[in-house]
Amino acid sequence: KVLKDSRITDLIRNQANENPKRLKELKKQAEGYFDEMAADYNMAYVEFFHLALSWLWKKLFQGIDVNSSQLIHLREWIKKGPTIYVPSHKSHIDYLVLNYVLYEYHMHIPRIAAGKNLLFWPMGRIFRKSGAFFIRRTFKGAKVYTAVFNRYIRALLEEGHPIEFYIEGGRSRTGKLIIPQTGFLSILLQAYLEGYCNDLIFVPVSISYDRVIEEKSLLREVEGGVKQEESLKQFWGARQFLKRKYGKIYIRFSRPISLKEYIHEKGVQDKQLLEDLALQMVRSINKVTLVTPLSLLATGILSRHRRGFHLHELTQTAESLLEFIQRYEIPTVIDPNNLQNTVEETLTHLVVRKVVNILKDVDGSETFYYVDEENKRELEYYKNCAIHYFIYHALVAVCLLSGTEDIKAEETLLTEYEFLRDTFKNESVYGEDGDTRSEMEAAVGYFQHLGFLRRSDGGYGLTKPGFDHLPFWAALSKTFLESYWIATRSFLQRKDRARTSADLLKNMTYLGIRFNKLGLIEHEEAISQVTFKNAIRFINDEILRIRRSSKEDREQAWEKLSRFSQKLYDLAHYGS
Repeated sequence: KVLKDSRITDLIRNQANENPKRLKELKKQAEGYFDEMAADYNMAYVEFFHLALSWLWKKLFQGIDVNSSQLIHLREWIKKGPTIYVPSHKSHIDYLVLNYVLYEYHMHIPRIAAGKNLLFWPMGRIFRKSGAFFIRRTFKGAKVYTAVFNRYIRALLEEGHPIEFYIEGGRSRTGKLIIPQTGFLSILLQAYLEGYCNDLIFVPVSISYDRVIEEKSLLREVEGGVKQEESLKQFWGARQFLKRKYGKIYIRFSRPISLKEYIHEKGVQDKQLLEDLALQMVRSINKVTLVTPLSLLATGILSRHRRGFHLHELTQTAESLLEFIQRYEIPTVIDPNNLQNTVEETLTHLVVRKVVNILKDVDGSETFYYVDEENKRELEYYKNCAIHYFIYHALVAVCLLSGTEDIKAEETLLTEYEFLRDTFKNESVYGEDGDTRSEMEAAVGYFQHLGFLRRSDGGYGLTKPGFDHLPFWAALSKTFLESYWIATRSFLQRKDRARTSADLLKNMTYLGIRFNKLGLIEHEEAISQVTFKNAIRFINDEILRIRRSSKEDREQAWEKLSRFSQKLYDLAHYGS
């Protein structure tokens, strides 16, 4: 069906240019592409794999937490058309555990879009027989490969197979959802528009972990380490994980999205359709992502107790965060009636893992906890898993604390909030409506509810509790502020020198370490290759844009960057 498609045969004939030998080579090449990518589903492999995974979960985890009512609801939706599962991607465990759960609930196993890096022996064969199809990182210049892959996806949809793909492209190295990649989604959308299926039912899925198995390797990559290619040796070396327990896995299904209904609402001619649909799926995943005990404690420790704490102090912070979670009906697995035990158990695990250290006084009656700098990056990862719930309040808190005026005018506050929101657009997927005034007013209203602000003369003034507690909320975004400030300093320092991404990243790492030692930045976690790359993209796209501009325009762009850098520095040092 795929290789005999007229578009593929016509493309091959055109590329062969009536050369019989070339025609034969291109046909063989197309067959090779198909064999490389296509799944070869075998039920015996699936059943064996399911048994093996049942054993593995008992060795690694304390259980898989699934909302069965969501799955019952999903059963009705998948009758409407081919189902496209769109999970978050934090671990290689994601595609194993999602298919495991679907099989347990007697639902069709999807064909999984897997990176070609997973084609190593023997796991590549096992994955392929279990429903995985393999996709290259880039299609650039490979016209025949692109045509074969596109037709293969259309064939899957024609036959009604469910498909699973990761809209983030790869695993998140920071804990946050990555800004969506639209390449695979555009193939699905085009297939629907060409009539290969009557509808597509997208199912956003959040997969959360008490602890991610690959956390050490992911954090090394954030620090600048090279990603290790997957191999049998690496897979065999993972036996060490079998000696550990990684808590629970939490799977939550968002309300499915019918592509037919979505297009009817948005309009098929809208050029923003693809991007809007991608963002909608990330928002849907975010909405059902659970706040885990470790995310809660990591948020509290990094934002309020960076230098250390007693148990009762951390518990008080956890209580305030949980009050926020309950007020906004944020999904969580934390029982408010058992918070004290949750804090103690989670903290004990962190101590056992040597993420948190302890000091006892002479008679052992008092215990003081602290986190070494090198371990804060690990906590940052789990803090970021829930940062999307707090980001609006964090940015508004920064704006309220910055400046020297006693009363912050409402319009000034809105302007500063919009500045920060726009600056970090590569870091977070914001709300669907984009009403920045409503976002700001909601955060301000919450801070007023807590008694942190007083309304005065068209603006807001801080109360004594506000001065005491708003720095905690502002600290939630300080890592990003410091990362972007480091990035601007690197650009300015290298204004008249080479500015390749590789050179800039090396220089940013150097400056970050230097600034941290000098006390100019507080967070070692701000030295992040992932955040630096986002900052480079923002600076090049939104501030410099000087490739074909005049000398005068270039100078103005550099002056704008200098002002931008100073603005970030002032905001990052709120209250100084």
